[in-house]
Amino acid sequence: MASLEPAEITAGRLHLRPWQPYDIDAVHQACQDPQIARYNRLPQPYGRRDAESFVLDVAPAAWAEGTGTPFAVVDATTERLLASIELMGISTSGEAEIGYWCAADARGQGVVSQAVTTITRWGFAMLGLARIEWRAAVGNDASRRVAQRTGFTLEGTLPQALLLGDGRRVDCWIGSRLPTDPPPTPPPLRTIT
Repeated sequence: MASLEPAEITAGRLHLRPWQPYDIDAVHQACQDPQIARYNRLPQPYGRRDAESFVLDVAPAAWAEGTGTPFAVVDATTERLLASIELMGISTSGEAEIGYWCAADARGQGVVSQAVTTITRWGFAMLGLARIEWRAAVGNDASRRVAQRTGFTLEGTLPQALLLGDGRRVDCWIGSRLPTDPPPTPPPLRTIT
């Protein structure tokens, strides 16, 4: 794979950028959250050295090798870490898988949905991807809601197809988004009385 030039994307209140050394403590702290540990492929327990390795080695290598686009999702004004998102396993045939987690204090604010919409558009337009796949452990209803809200088509369940960071092999839901799919429908506006 050809290397990818690390990119930065600003989308309203969010800024997606490559990971920086000053993110290590925020990554370590966010990944102590039991919900992130429960459903992700991160090492468990997640130590500071894991955060250092990810930020300093794994993320830059993915860009350099052209296999992934690991972004820190930060508040565009304050730079506070909100989430992590990546197109990973990028293949020469134009396929990738999307992965994400959200810091506990940023949940319920539409951060991940906005980041997923942004990175999928960017992946199709800038990387020429033909298919973006989404996978989540069965039971990760928050991830499933994000996938549905952002236009992914749920395709089924794969038995024992996801290996989590704690070594458990679990069933996973699978879905995809194609560049020809219609744009996601925005959620209805809520009237406050």
